[in-house]
Amino acid sequence: MHLKKQRVGALFIFLLLFGLFVPNCFAQSPEDVLAEVGDVKITRADYEKELATFIAMANPQAAEHFSTPEGRQAFLTQVAEIHALQKKAEQQGLNKGEKYESAYHEMAVARLADESMQGLVAGAEISDSEVRAHYDKNKATYAEPVQYHVFQIVVNTAEKAAEIKKKLTDGGSFIELAKAESVDEYKSAGGDKGFVSVTALEEPVAKALESLKKDEVSAPIKLDEDLFMLVKYIDRKEASTKEFDSVSAQIKRDLLNEKQRGIYEAEIDKLKKDLAFEMNQAAADSLRKESLSDQEKQAVLFKMTGKEVKVAEIDEELQQIPPFIRPQILKGEGLDDFLKQFYSRYLAFANVEKNFAELSAKYPEVTRDAARRTVIRFLLDEKIGAITLEESEIADFYQKNLAQFKTPAQMRAHHILVKEEAEAKDLLSVLEKDPAKFSDLAREKSVCPSGKQGGGDLGTFGEGQMVGEFDEACKTSEIGKIVGPVKTDFGYHIIRVDERKPEGVMTLDEVREQIRARLMPEKQREVFTKLVEELKKEFNVKVYQEKL
Repeated sequence: MHLKKQRVGALFIFLLLFGLFVPNCFAQSPEDVLAEVGDVKITRADYEKELATFIAMANPQAAEHFSTPEGRQAFLTQVAEIHALQKKAEQQGLNKGEKYESAYHEMAVARLADESMQGLVAGAEISDSEVRAHYDKNKATYAEPVQYHVFQIVVNTAEKAAEIKKKLTDGGSFIELAKAESVDEYKSAGGDKGFVSVTALEEPVAKALESLKKDEVSAPIKLDEDLFMLVKYIDRKEASTKEFDSVSAQIKRDLLNEKQRGIYEAEIDKLKKDLAFEMNQAAADSLRKESLSDQEKQAVLFKMTGKEVKVAEIDEELQQIPPFIRPQILKGEGLDDFLKQFYSRYLAFANVEKNFAELSAKYPEVTRDAARRTVIRFLLDEKIGAITLEESEIADFYQKNLAQFKTPAQMRAHHILVKEEAEAKDLLSVLEKDPAKFSDLAREKSVCPSGKQGGGDLGTFGEGQMVGEFDEACKTSEIGKIVGPVKTDFGYHIIRVDERKPEGVMTLDEVREQIRARLMPEKQREVFTKLVEELKKEFNVKVYQEKL
């Protein structure tokens, strides 16, 4: 069975948020009918059931909107429009044939797998006595340590810290001195960090605060070779334990999630036995590599009754994860969790395939929903899926919106950052003799993350994006020439500017796909809106919002 997501447009995905239901054609009274789509009548009971289901699945913002009078009315209109789409699709015979049956079966399996697994955990409950017992047993975890309302000034030298301390002793304003002298992120707030838990403070800072009186300024505290701090507090909250009533709801949610997770994992373990699941650990371990050979992709990842799943299938899903997150997934337990989610889905699907008739009978509303989703998907694929954008449309948008594609002046540079000027000068001497060592020295000596990650490569950045001294050096240095040391608040930099680009406008080739991604949904939305309006006329759709 093909397990990839079915190809549907964004508009269809939106429609699927509204579970399609079977309307009651035998309303008890005219007042009970909230909408009509031809001979189909949507009753109040149908509507309320469907709205409740949707709100239970929706994100908080959508749930809040559709709980308002305006949202309820909009939901009713959308439900009627979905039925019009369904009616048109069935009228055209899109619910028949081998292609439809295959797509319906695939969607039904996916929906039944979700419903059956959800059904397993739906009955899990946590009693009030369980919540209380957990609280009493774990009171220490609900302790709140001492908190201080902290003000701080951070400078680069012990001499500067001593100078500021003297000014404060002589009556200087802590806030004004912090704004003028501090080099940390709280400078603009006059050193105000707000309330901070003692456990979140560095040990020497926490010890200093514990020894101070309210509003008393500490002696200079050495954080490292180039950072010194003066600190005080203006208020203190004593340690306490959160009351049971304030945490009981969260405890109940946590315990329920834990119980549901246990039920789910027990079912997966059962399915692994029932379906003779076998994992190829060597193939699983290969997923930790940054890239895989074609041969590695064709290796069998796991087996279960009647099916082999290859590494290529999970690798395809891993490649959809943004590159900056992927390394975190591939390390440690992240990959194990991803792999477990992946094979659990296959097990659930395989279980449905094995017990399709039984589960279809148990959840008839799910199979009806799958049928409706499938037939509407076919209609939208036919009406909207074939929409294309002409090259002339893209070019015309580009010409009319050139201002959107302006690029500021940009630079690309490598750098090595160290704390001491003497070390920076030594590195510069080495590089003057052998410039090719730049990346190796950056990996070895630089305290900037770019050193280890890319040999000092900062990539492309705009003018004014870096701190002033660094930015000025990059704007004025000769391309390819190594310069420095350049002093900033971060330390001393050795810099090599690799490229400078003047302000300009991106070419059409550079932004073509960006324009396409913007215009296509707009064009699809226009076609979809027109289709729905035509169907509402064709089927004489009536929506009685005033009855809500």
